[in-house]
Amino acid sequence: MKSLTKMLGGLMILGIVGVMVALPSSMTAPAATAGRSATRSAASAQNAPGTEQWVGAPVSPVLTQAARDLPPYVVQPKLDREINPRITTNRNIDGDLRVKSGIDPLLAIQEAAPEASADGFDTPIFNFDGGGYQFLNPPDTNGDVGANHYIQMINATIVSIYNKNTGALIQTFDLTSLGGCATGSGDPVVIYDQLADRWFLSEFGPGSSICVFISQTPDPQGAYYSYQFNTPSFPDYPKFGLWPDAYYMTTNESNPAAYALDRVAMLAGNPATSQRFTAPDLSGFPFQALTPADLDGMIPPPAGSPGIIMRHRDTEVHGPAGFPAEDFLEMWAFHVDWATPANSTFIQLPDISVAEFSSDLCGLSSFSCIPQPGTSTRLDPLREVIMFRLAYRNFGDHQALVGNFVTDVNGNDLAGVRWFELNSPPATTWNLHQEGTYSPDSTNRWMGAIAMDASGNIALGYNVSDATNVYPGIRYVGRLVSDPLGTMPQGEYTLVAGTASNGSNRYGDYSDMAIDPIDGCTFWFTGEWNASSQWSTRIGAFRFDACGSTDFAMNVVPNNLAICAPSDATYAVNVAPVGGFTGDVSLAAVGNPGSANFSPNPVTTPGSSALVISGAGAGNYSFDVVGTSVVTPSLVHTETVGLDVVAAAPGAPTLTSPANGAINVGTTPTFMWNAAAGATSYSIEVATDPAFANVVASASGLAGTSWVSNVTLNTTTTYYWRVWAENACGTGAYSATWSFTTVAGPGDCAPGSTPSILYETGFESGAGGWTSSGTGNTWAIAATNPHSGAQHFHANDPATVSDQRLVSPAVAIPTGQNPVVLKFWHEPNTEPSGSTACFDGGILEISTNGGSTWTQVPNADLLLGSYRGTVSGSFGNPLAGLQAWCGENAYIQTIADVSSYAGQTAQFRMRLGTDTSVSAPGWDVDDVMVQSCQTPTAVTLSSIATDTAQSPVPMAGLPLGAVAAAGMAGVALAAGYVTRRRNS
Repeated sequence: MKSLTKMLGGLMILGIVGVMVALPSSMTAPAATAGRSATRSAASAQNAPGTEQWVGAPVSPVLTQAARDLPPYVVQPKLDREINPRITTNRNIDGDLRVKSGIDPLLAIQEAAPEASADGFDTPIFNFDGGGYQFLNPPDTNGDVGANHYIQMINATIVSIYNKNTGALIQTFDLTSLGGCATGSGDPVVIYDQLADRWFLSEFGPGSSICVFISQTPDPQGAYYSYQFNTPSFPDYPKFGLWPDAYYMTTNESNPAAYALDRVAMLAGNPATSQRFTAPDLSGFPFQALTPADLDGMIPPPAGSPGIIMRHRDTEVHGPAGFPAEDFLEMWAFHVDWATPANSTFIQLPDISVAEFSSDLCGLSSFSCIPQPGTSTRLDPLREVIMFRLAYRNFGDHQALVGNFVTDVNGNDLAGVRWFELNSPPATTWNLHQEGTYSPDSTNRWMGAIAMDASGNIALGYNVSDATNVYPGIRYVGRLVSDPLGTMPQGEYTLVAGTASNGSNRYGDYSDMAIDPIDGCTFWFTGEWNASSQWSTRIGAFRFDACGSTDFAMNVVPNNLAICAPSDATYAVNVAPVGGFTGDVSLAAVGNPGSANFSPNPVTTPGSSALVISGAGAGNYSFDVVGTSVVTPSLVHTETVGLDVVAAAPGAPTLTSPANGAINVGTTPTFMWNAAAGATSYSIEVATDPAFANVVASASGLAGTSWVSNVTLNTTTTYYWRVWAENACGTGAYSATWSFTTVAGPGDCAPGSTPSILYETGFESGAGGWTSSGTGNTWAIAATNPHSGAQHFHANDPATVSDQRLVSPAVAIPTGQNPVVLKFWHEPNTEPSGSTACFDGGILEISTNGGSTWTQVPNADLLLGSYRGTVSGSFGNPLAGLQAWCGENAYIQTIADVSSYAGQTAQFRMRLGTDTSVSAPGWDVDDVMVQSCQTPTAVTLSSIATDTAQSPVPMAGLPLGAVAAAGMAGVALAAGYVTRRRNS
């Protein structure tokens, strides 16, 4: 990857360094104020623009030894170094761009906050040093709390296990000693999976991969499953979130990426796959990443809820123009389908409008901003991301998300923490509930971590530093659910005061605020601080006295259920303690359409009861499940659920669009049909034949009466489609089968002509006459990243000057068969220069004299997959000044029109040019084809003869189109006459 200084001018080269969901409203939170509404984008029924899907191959785990059997960990002294410099990926930035704003508009709200309540929140339960300096920067401090343990992870990659009840250190080990795919390369993350009572540990794997360890039991000192998930490019700055259907991961790649890892398979130790989507870049940030929501508490999201992914957008920096008084939170819903990855979606939700903030802290790209006493070394502000974690909690009657990021609060590079809470009441999208900025004085506050307890109280921890007398340390602040919205009046309190400045500008890169999953009240924070120029870490635990009012949470799964009469309907009613609640909860079903039975009833918390509804007739119903605590005074919670009872399978749908026989239909059409009686969902198939032997696109479980194709169909192709409906009683009859023909694409043959393959190879049998040469040539057959089949050609992109040339066999270009096109698939994953230029790149050339001279195929002749931009002349690339491909991390198809070379014999050359620094994966080429278009020979009538005997004339093999082309229209023949054909 290009270093920032090279990107900005080549002066020097750096060394190493809501989707709408029905949701269970706060049990204790006040009603949300009139939050800002979404004003820019709307939720889409298909993947968000700019997204790209990638599906990883199944990964089998390696079983490790038990951690408790490892030898004692000993710090190994080594040269001080920076580990994993934050990658800037050559995005377009302006190093001098300053987008300064004035005073943060939310500061006045915080200044008017009331005095702190008398509460034990000011006195930590635990406050001690965690893992120490490992001869590298930064520490990447994070941790999580489980049923019996607290685990901290820091770079190197060091795992420290503590007894959460005493704070005593139980064991420290480095992840590489467990074996598996561990590398010690850093960016660690630990998550306690409270839904399964397991531990999740991760760090960078070898090459472009992520290494994940899943504990085989609840004991973090036991054995683990080790999974190495390969990624299309290096997965920089990985952050994770627990969700029922996946462990979601976000990374900083050439586009911000979001991954899903198959959680269910990993917990079982089975082969697991991964899926990836990308989001569009934000202009202005050279480094950027999304942040995934991470589940807190024992109540999971509503069944089927997609994972939530988020980032912040400063409109003055990233656009769009026209929003001088507001900025946005951007959200995506990641629905993963493990059985049919083509059905997975990454849908952008409506933007959340928030008060104006400023991401310009010492510019948009500097990693040196926050001042320290007595030194010119300034610390990285981490302006580019919503900080780890984006904490999610389901309160039963609403969902909540809390997050934070750094902002310039005065227009003069004073860092403060902007925090927010989003709520999603039943049957609505996500809305802003409250937001605030914490910056009560001239001290910088940044590197925040935030969480919410089971009563709706919030704690925020962060680093502090200034230029005069505040050394890098850790403080925390909070709010009770009853405090005025937008304020953090509880605190500020010091967890540990710094006593020295940090020797490196790298700081963080993240902290962590976790919440005890058992009591739902105790916050555990860990972060970096400085007792000397070499960093230390701190671990602290604290809680609000107001948390833990005896209460319980209840949810019903599923929230809506469909059955076929006379079957019973069965729901799971889950109850969980809040704030130390103990005792039983009595359950009742009010307004149910039949007879109700709970087993058991009452239920002891935490626990579950099976609700069975019997004898309900056909119809749509809703009724209330009511939970009442047995203790006095009684506590009552109600959840409304739905029941759809049907008596027969549904009828057949009626298709509406595309119309039967339609032509010029787009390659990702929207299919629509009329509702079928009794249907609860629909399935659709699209095939290339009316018997549906070759289905190319399909979907099932569709709730609506329209669907956008999940694959891009071929151009100039006739397809057949049908739909059927389902309900709880079964599958209905197929609709009628309709057909349509897609629009013509680049290089397609015109109607009436047929494709003729002049040359074709997928390199499955080797080079097949292709030759290579040139300076630093590395072109070779490979099997690491084929577009199809098992083999392809690959050339490396080295950090040295090279001119690598791959030449095809000769191909005769026919006359009269236009268009003649060259088609090939390729992945030019070479070093880009921003989004519209290249440092290293590949070009296509053609020769018609046996290779004596070569001419670049220009952009004007590239019908599809044109060059990215101009090759830089700053670092010695032999292709300097030419248009080239570069910067792609997935295959693209290029189609070149070579009709102008008709009547000649041509060779094609893939030419890769590289410069003096920075390597990249290289250029992959596969599935090459040269195609022309043949028109059937016309039939000409030279005479018409009388045949009174009416002798039969054999017509076998005579195309009807040829008869028509022969000019028969308008020729009148008397009865008894036939035509004879004669070619002339």
